[in-house]
Amino acid sequence: MPDGFVNASKAYLELTDEQELIISQVDGVCREVRPIEDGCYLDHRYNGAVADLFGQARLLGLPISTLYGDGQGIDMVTYAMAIERIGREGTGVRTFFSGHVSLGMLTVQRWGTEEQKERYLPSGTRGKKVFAFGLTEPGAGSDPASLQTEFQEAEDGFVLNGQKTWISNGSVADSVLIFAYPKGRREGMCAFVVDRDSDGFSAKPIKNKLGLFSSDTGTIYLDECQVPKENLLGPRGKGLSVAYSALMSGRLSVAAGCVGVIQDCLDETVRYSQLRVQHGKPIGMHQLVQRHIGRMEVNLQAAAMLTLRAAVLHQRHQDQPDSVATREAADAAIAEAKYFASNASFEAADSAVQVFGANGYSLENRPGRHLVDTRVSRIYEGTNEILEQKIANSLLGKGFEAYS
Repeated sequence: MPDGFVNASKAYLELTDEQELIISQVDGVCREVRPIEDGCYLDHRYNGAVADLFGQARLLGLPISTLYGDGQGIDMVTYAMAIERIGREGTGVRTFFSGHVSLGMLTVQRWGTEEQKERYLPSGTRGKKVFAFGLTEPGAGSDPASLQTEFQEAEDGFVLNGQKTWISNGSVADSVLIFAYPKGRREGMCAFVVDRDSDGFSAKPIKNKLGLFSSDTGTIYLDECQVPKENLLGPRGKGLSVAYSALMSGRLSVAAGCVGVIQDCLDETVRYSQLRVQHGKPIGMHQLVQRHIGRMEVNLQAAAMLTLRAAVLHQRHQDQPDSVATREAADAAIAEAKYFASNASFEAADSAVQVFGANGYSLENRPGRHLVDTRVSRIYEGTNEILEQKIANSLLGKGFEAYS
């Protein structure tokens, strides 16, 4: 190798000692969570042990600065690896992290004042305060610019009116990032940190979901909700910028979690195929079963590499937050990773159920849970149809936006 060249052959493909330690710690807590998650899932009960156990292990603040509470200050690549491991426990467990850490605390860290960071992040890293991200409304999903929640300025703060729905952690959150327009206007959106105990704030869980039975999803009502002026998050009128930057972190965590789902589906399928005997031999010896396993493995590696690339570019953007080039590169890479990984995870779950046969058609077994849970990964944090448009536009350039 010529002098002066950096040997990059091991870059990001082999864990450092520090990464090994973090993933080992995450793995240990995941093993504690699994039996609790099994019970909560089958009972359709919110699994509050996720926040408790990860908080006790000082792992809720993985990407949060060490300046705040139990923040660990790890980079986005290591955080994505941790979320991959968490994703193996189920999309519901990972969804808690997306709402609490990726969309919640990371957004406060990126846009909050120092007073806001000191007030909210330490308790969040310890699991004493749960966060949620309140953007989606009954009439505003893929088009956040059309939201109807409004605010008016009051003598000592703001008064918010509106409704948010399909909010992960929505009915259990202590603090929610809420996005609203000035009353009577459709420009100048602002972001606020709204506390659960605020006058005029109420929430209720959404029932009868297709999956995510152990994860809370809620509807939030803001009825003359009183918000102090110091809870304005980010510059006035820059709410869309706050929301879009948060969605980048949220989408990356969805992609990483879906990689974990594929890994778990593959592990379950290989194990079952070695044990299940039909026609006088283990079903893993049948070619069509091997076809399912082979596709899962290829999709796993492809999804993992796309997510790794997205995490690298997202970290670069965090290091250079004012660079338009790094933001656009990260945004496109994250969209590609989330698009591919979410599709691949649903396909992996469907294949795993097929290999399990009748046994797969039960929530008692992990493939069945992954099948109903991963369906939502193609919807939230940007539907895959919207992401296709975003990916194409990153190549076509300005002037070709499908939605303008």
